[in-house]
Amino acid sequence: MHQLALRSQVPLWLPWPLPVGWLVSGVRVAGDDHSGPVATVLACSGPNPLVVEPEDPTGADLLLVAEQPGVGLAAHLAGLDGVDPGSAVGEGSPHLKLTVAGHDTPLWAVDTDGVAAYVGEAAGVWLWAIAWPQTALGVLLDQFELRDVGELDLLPDLPYGALTPRIG
Repeated sequence: MHQLALRSQVPLWLPWPLPVGWLVSGVRVAGDDHSGPVATVLACSGPNPLVVEPEDPTGADLLLVAEQPGVGLAAHLAGLDGVDPGSAVGEGSPHLKLTVAGHDTPLWAVDTDGVAAYVGEAAGVWLWAIAWPQTALGVLLDQFELRDVGELDLLPDLPYGALTPRIG
């Protein structure tokens, strides 16, 4: 994962520390061997933080996507028809703020069906946070920071789980 992040033209965002009970459940990139990845996706899976019934086994998935404008991988994963998030990004007050590489980063909600998707800009490229089910977005209220795997001197010992079908 570290080598992939070093070759990439965009960050590979890792929530650190991982939320309690969450695992890394996949990595996907878009790009070519010559220029390297122009979009990265890191998937995490774990318990849905907003499930009311404790015996409900509903899990949750969170995709963190960094991509250059015009790539469209994140829009595709969020179920959108176009290649970008549309005109709502940057208009009005942000709906969410995350700490990304030590900076408060505003994100705006994108209108999607069946998923929660928020988009902003970090490190000069799009940052998307996409969650299934929609209530899983509550995991973003945990205290963590998004860190670029390529800028970590030592990659922490991460728990890995089964590959999520969300990035397939």
